[in-house]
Amino acid sequence: MSILEGPLRKAHRLLAPRVAYLIGTRSPSGEPDVIPVSNATSVSTDPQQVLIAVMKRWTTHTNLQHGGGFTLSVPTSDQAEGVWRLGARYSGFVTPDNATKLVASGLKFDHAASEHGPVLVTGLGWLSCRIVARLDLGGDHALAVGQVETAAFDKQAFDSDASPQRDLNPLMQVTGNRFTTAGTSYTLPYHAPR
Repeated sequence: MSILEGPLRKAHRLLAPRVAYLIGTRSPSGEPDVIPVSNATSVSTDPQQVLIAVMKRWTTHTNLQHGGGFTLSVPTSDQAEGVWRLGARYSGFVTPDNATKLVASGLKFDHAASEHGPVLVTGLGWLSCRIVARLDLGGDHALAVGQVETAAFDKQAFDSDASPQRDLNPLMQVTGNRFTTAGTSYTLPYHAPR
């Protein structure tokens, strides 16, 4: 294998592909907003907490600074076009306002399931999170840690214990307008009794 030294400003691309989550928020006046974000991860399982990173110049960042929480939905690979439309700053998909953008995405959202923002009804599932910490580490993104208040799973994809029952095929972003999915899953044996 040969290694190519790359530009530091593109180092984040080595972390790709990453799931393209949908982050839902509300403006201080209550206007719904949903954007795709691949910067999200679980940071605690007891209590259940997730961390998201959002560009400081985006409306979603302002909503996170003023709001009490956010939603995180997990779209499937067949929802790529709608997710790409929601990423209007990158895709160039133009709409007059956020409400129109949500409708024009062609994705189905529930605006009442969470007080923190809309959730994707037809994805793999969603979380509603109360913000417990906001962090600014000086970069172009700010961080929000949310404690999960509600979790909803697609019952055709998960069992009652939230274990996947099939290949999930979440939408994953490689970079820009290039997407992929996880593909086939497989199981390895445990090395000790559980």
